Amino acid sequence: MARTTGDPVQRRRCLARIKFWRRSRVGSDATLGIIKYRVVSKSTKQFKLSLIKAWLLRIRQDDYKYSGSFQEAIKPVLIIAQIFALMPVRKVSSKLAEDLNFTWFGIRTYYALVTILCFGVSSGYMVAYVTNVSFNFDSVETLIFYLSIFLISVSFFQLARKWPEIARSWQLVEAQLPPLKMTSERRSLAQHINIITIVATTCSLVEHILSMLSMVYYVNSCPRWPGRPIDSFLYLNFSSVFYFVDYTYFLGIVGKVVNVLSTFAWNFNDIFVMAVSVALAARFRQLNDYMLREARLPTTVDYWMQCRINFRNLCKLCDEVDDALSTITLLCFSNNLYFICGKILKSMQAKPSIMHALYFWFSLVYLLGRTLILSLYSSSINDESKRPLVIFRLVPREFWCDELKRFAEEVHMDNVALTGMKFFRLTRGVVISVAGTIVTYELILLQFNGEEKVAGCFES
Repeated sequence: MARTTGDPVQRRRCLARIKFWRRSRVGSDATLGIIKYRVVSKSTKQFKLSLIKAWLLRIRQDDYKYSGSFQEAIKPVLIIAQIFALMPVRKVSSKLAEDLNFTWFGIRTYYALVTILCFGVSSGYMVAYVTNVSFNFDSVETLIFYLSIFLISVSFFQLARKWPEIARSWQLVEAQLPPLKMTSERRSLAQHINIITIVATTCSLVEHILSMLSMVYYVNSCPRWPGRPIDSFLYLNFSSVFYFVDYTYFLGIVGKVVNVLSTFAWNFNDIFVMAVSVALAARFRQLNDYMLREARLPTTVDYWMQCRINFRNLCKLCDEVDDALSTITLLCFSNNLYFICGKILKSMQAKPSIMHALYFWFSLVYLLGRTLILSLYSSSINDESKRPLVIFRLVPREFWCDELKRFAEEVHMDNVALTGMKFFRLTRGVVISVAGTIVTYELILLQFNGEEKVAGCFES
């Protein structure tokens, strides 16, 4: 009975204990969950911070910036070229040659084709102007300029169709060469090409600005329409075309755009040949430096066999590049030779203003320097291809073998160099040949030169 009367009390106490235990259990679980969440969130934040630190460290490290490949080095040059309607190749910003491709149906291709059409129309009007209106040295010089620009743009369009295959072949040859271990070695090619591009483009821009400033003299002294300097400037910029076509402001703008694109194409021709020449010479130098480090050490037949295979691959690559680039190379040197002769001939003429004199002498010095540097860069391919003969002399007699002898004979017999459509090879001797040709033609032109000053306002 006592147990019966005591059961409700004990039952209430047990229920109270159970409720307290449940509340404490729930509270402990919630507390444990909060602790676990805090630990997990803290570890997640630490993990994210470690990823960010690793990413920032990776950006700072040059090892991840430069791979040393040709596609990586030539990428800025191709991007700039596409801004000015040259080399319409897709995905040139990629570091892998497999991503490059050419398509007829793309905005780059349409842009390039429209620009080629504009160059062709301008050249046609220049031909009509020279044959029907004014046949003199200045008009022929303008005709040669626009005809060469038209041929250059067509040649680069043809090169763009072949470029993805050339880039893949180049990447395959690079993969078989001895690796570039130093960071400075991997970034040297890209930096070298960037310096060439920046300096040449800057000089081209300065030359074009000086050209426009020299035209201001005629706009101020003898404007086509007094009180309308912009229209007078645009008309003067394309006066040969506007002789046949009525001038409008829109056509004047189009003419100036065509003039800017043609000026860049004329300079980019040299920049591209220099960049390719520097890259090819760098790959031969990479193999030569590798052989130089091992020349005095014990070597095997397999070592020299592998070196000879790499050398042969580089020679084949040079031939493949030359087949696609030889037309551009010929246009490059023939243009430079013609305009150097023309500018030297005009150097004895009196200039109508200080701005004319400044533009003329800057343009002449820039053209001479660009041609000289182009010749030296192009000839460096041949120089590096012959350098193994000097390295072979360092090999001890006991390690001389038939494979090395065969290698030496190949280096001696091969004449590795870029060419101008097989008419000439770009070697050290081409610098002397160009200089001799300039002097010869200059002496001939001086006998027929009757102009002592640049034409003034109302002189043709």
